[in-house]
Amino acid sequence: MMAEANHGSNWNLGKQNGMSRRMPHEPTGRAVAGRAVLMRIGLAIVGLTLLGAVHGSAAPRLDVARHITLDASAPEDEAAVQGDVTEVRLFFSDAPLMRGASIRIVDSSRKLVRSSPPEADSDDPKQLAVQLAAALPDGKYVVQWRCIADDGHVMRGSFTFDVVGR
Repeated sequence: MMAEANHGSNWNLGKQNGMSRRMPHEPTGRAVAGRAVLMRIGLAIVGLTLLGAVHGSAAPRLDVARHITLDASAPEDEAAVQGDVTEVRLFFSDAPLMRGASIRIVDSSRKLVRSSPPEADSDDPKQLAVQLAAALPDGKYVVQWRCIADDGHVMRGSFTFDVVGR
């Protein structure tokens, strides 16, 4: 009588030694669950890509809060200005809300310089300016600004400039 040879293979049909064996193409319960998760992730990616394509982009657009930044100023940061300074103008990356906007000018003795309330430029709402009550005398000045973006974030900063040779 000849015994059937196993040769160490786990992929034989039927029962051996009282244990059931499976075929190589039959996945285990863990493998089935893993494939299901991968299938769901793949379907989600395809769905999001299609959604993005419908809305005109290759990927879905997520609305990300953009914060306002100060792009430039007149006078410029750390500038030495010759002549009359009667206005301070700030150029922002986006139009700030006027509610809560503030531009303050402080001299070297920490005195607040009198100025108008900040106003948005009628041609470009990304610009805010204050008019000074009088031209600034020679000295070092600090401009402190604060504004609110349309997403509600409060942004603030400061810069300095010098008035010389007036």
